[in-house]
Amino acid sequence: MRLKPSRYSHLILLAAIAVVTCSCARDAAADKKGAGQKKRAAAPVRVAQVERRDVPFEVRAVGNAEAVSVVAIKSRVAGQLIKMHVREGEDVKAGALLLEIDPLPFFEQVRAAEATLARDQALEKQAMAEIERAKAQAANARAQWERYQQLLKEGIAARQQADEFRTAAAAADAQLNAVRASLESARAAIRTDEARLAQVKLELGYTKIYSPVTGAAGFIAIKAGNLVKENDSVSLVNIAQVSPMYVSFAVPEQYLPDIRRYGFSGAKLPVDALNEAGAVLAQGMLEVIDNAVDTTTGTIKLKASFPNQDRRLWPGQFVSVRVRLRVDAGALTLPNSAVNSGAEGRFVWIVRGDRTAEMRKVAVARVHNDRTILSDGVQEGETVVTSGQLRVASGAPVQVLP
Repeated sequence: MRLKPSRYSHLILLAAIAVVTCSCARDAAADKKGAGQKKRAAAPVRVAQVERRDVPFEVRAVGNAEAVSVVAIKSRVAGQLIKMHVREGEDVKAGALLLEIDPLPFFEQVRAAEATLARDQALEKQAMAEIERAKAQAANARAQWERYQQLLKEGIAARQQADEFRTAAAAADAQLNAVRASLESARAAIRTDEARLAQVKLELGYTKIYSPVTGAAGFIAIKAGNLVKENDSVSLVNIAQVSPMYVSFAVPEQYLPDIRRYGFSGAKLPVDALNEAGAVLAQGMLEVIDNAVDTTTGTIKLKASFPNQDRRLWPGQFVSVRVRLRVDAGALTLPNSAVNSGAEGRFVWIVRGDRTAEMRKVAVARVHNDRTILSDGVQEGETVVTSGQLRVASGAPVQVLP
């Protein structure tokens, strides 16, 4: 049986409506299910607390270790080197015997000087004895002349005899003066001899060379048996005083006020020498501030002193230097990983009490090691996201991982 066209069309329309209705119902159910799933999904994150800490304000630079003093050991006399008492690289104490030069030629010079001195001392004694005789002769001649002078006045003695006694008295005085001059000459010779003897004894002492400082010996430029020159341009060995040790470095001039503030207060700035891994090699104190800023580099040169008893610093070594200028007490700090950068500046993600995220702008004062110091934007005790920020959205829930 055939249906009429109007009835056929009506059946098709009803079927289409039924299909669309079922499809919409399924889509609505799916949308509702998806919305529920999105609402339950929370971004997994790791967090940390904003803490107040006492944070040191530090400046870092590269420094060069220097020996407090390096003494070039040279011979003060010429001669043959006969013995070495020091080895290359050996630690020596102040006053330790280092080298010996053949002393025999100097012993001979000492004996010769002593003999010359003894001769002139004998001449001095002889002159002193002659003076006593000359004094007696001069006194006797003067007395004779004075007596004859009186007799001449009385008309008893002849003028010729008086003149003879006057001449004899003058000759005696002249002889006395000559003997006195001989005595002074002998005494001058003795002074010269004593100076010469002291000089050769000093040179004899120079045949043994001692270390003037405590330190480490460097390479030795000459071996035993060789001749050495007096005050040669090449040193025999260098002794470097390595305890204490200096480290010289430069910092930007902007830190000069803080550095000088310590100088005005009488306190010394603590300085750390660091190795390549950042570990502390040695701890010391700032000793010297240069008297002018280097206008070429805009830096000020500084020098720190380190006890260096364990010899962890060595002359010429390059080290990292950390200078602690001050301590910011109670500064707001958080891990460096919590701070993010965006188009509008620095910000952090705050985890609120309802476990949702809030983006907060912050003002960064500075960074110290693994902590960032903030001057504004957060409060002590607030929770910040340190890991997983890429999945976090403002107002969205977060899941705090252990």
